Amino acid sequence: MQKIEINTPEPEKALPVLRDAIERQKRVLYQSLTQTQDRIQELASRLNVNPDLLLAGKVPHPENQDMDLLELEGELEILRHLREQLESLEHLKICP
Repeated sequence: MQKIEINTPEPEKALPVLRDAIERQKRVLYQSLTQTQDRIQELASRLNVNPDLLLAGKVPHPENQDMDLLELEGELEILRHLREQLESLEHLKICP
């Protein structure tokens, strides 16, 4: 793991602010994950598509569903990105 150093004249004030900001960001990510997962489930159900097969390129894109399938693929990409961000924050440790 690499370290990031923050210089401040008042670390006792900065530490709670940093901890709070990290926890707040985690909450936002959890909420976003939930919303994105719900959207994926709704789209996959409506389109009768398995998201894993879609990502693997094993789902045909008929013209009448192409835009909806692209939207589902976009939501799956957003989900992957949100999970990466959350995982990054979960491994973050503030060392005073």
